[in-house]
Amino acid sequence: MKRTKQRGTIVRHRGWWVLRYREKVGVGGILRTVNRAKRLAPIDSRHKTRASLRQLASDVLEPLNRYSVSPFCVTTVGDFVSRIYLPFVEQQKRPSTARGYRHVWSKYLKLRCEHAWMREVKTHDVQQWLNDIASEVRKSGENEYRLSKTTISHVKNFMSGVFRFAAQQGFFDDGKNPVKLAEIPAFAPSGQEGRAYSLEEIVQMIRILPEPASTVVATAAFSGLRLGELRGARWEDYESSGESDSLGMLHVNRSIWRGHIGEPKTKASKKAVPVIPMLAERLEKHRKAVGNPVNGPIFANSLGKPSDLDALYRRRMKDVLTRAGIRWEGWHCFRRGLASNLNRLHVDDSVVQSILRHSDVSLTQRCYIKTTSSDAEEAMKQFSVEVSEVEKRSNCSPLCSPDETTQTVVTIQ
Repeated sequence: MKRTKQRGTIVRHRGWWVLRYREKVGVGGILRTVNRAKRLAPIDSRHKTRASLRQLASDVLEPLNRYSVSPFCVTTVGDFVSRIYLPFVEQQKRPSTARGYRHVWSKYLKLRCEHAWMREVKTHDVQQWLNDIASEVRKSGENEYRLSKTTISHVKNFMSGVFRFAAQQGFFDDGKNPVKLAEIPAFAPSGQEGRAYSLEEIVQMIRILPEPASTVVATAAFSGLRLGELRGARWEDYESSGESDSLGMLHVNRSIWRGHIGEPKTKASKKAVPVIPMLAERLEKHRKAVGNPVNGPIFANSLGKPSDLDALYRRRMKDVLTRAGIRWEGWHCFRRGLASNLNRLHVDDSVVQSILRHSDVSLTQRCYIKTTSSDAEEAMKQFSVEVSEVEKRSNCSPLCSPDETTQTVVTIQ
């Protein structure tokens, strides 16, 4: 049957010229026809009659009349995210990543943009969503707060991924990702910078904590393993040193998150980590204490399963650290601590990157190496010494001595 072109109907509505038309859409994966309405222009001296709006109406209807888009690819943001994008994420991403995406969508974006039509979203729409999210005052107990720039950046990255995938699947074809030019609102507060445990704090923790918490902390602090990698570490992945002057190696082959066993975070993460003698000694003592196993989790519970290290903190570590006046900042701070402590020893950043198994040294420098005020003070002291030495050498030079008072006068005959 021959398909006829739509002309739509232009009507007045609350001071605006509005185009009403019908469109076939695929919301929910079911083809149906819906009534649509779109504002064209305000009723003013430039737009007095319906005839003056005909070109604007034609521009809106042109994609429909070209039949260039399958009706099944015309849907809302909410339908695309819940029906297509999040299931894709579940299949392709790590479980922890998929959970984070679901959290961002349900908590920050769903109520704001789920009814927007995918193909009609513009940069100004995205910017308004970000502004609204940044402006909202939230509560945590009795405290009020606003989301930080870091969290809003995560929201923006999520939306950018949604529209990039939509373009790949034919649900968005504007040619430009509408999220790309949107900006994080300047009025949003800056997030708290992640802290790194100092070497002094780490040594004190190891000294005062009971086993096996002490060895777990030593492993986290001296290997830089992520929490999931700590849980996933197995005895068969550990090679003790064969010679007195060599180091053992702990091969990072898997990661465990909430019972999900998977690969390490990135390809670069799947490699061996050197084990220093102090850690090797502790691991051997721990192995003997648990019956000299040759395989299975290095840190296992009573059932032989990987230990829940957050539960270990709550049961065996929290009170001890509180009494000692040590502020707990989570397991990831040991990873930052290793990077920062190596940096204090003047280890090259590229070497720190290799130890942490990052794919890019800029990530190591930006997020993991933390300098303290004492580091800055010591650096300036060294700089002051160097300045003094240069000044002394300069004063001793006969060519530029400031105390030189004798002048030679040359008379031209």
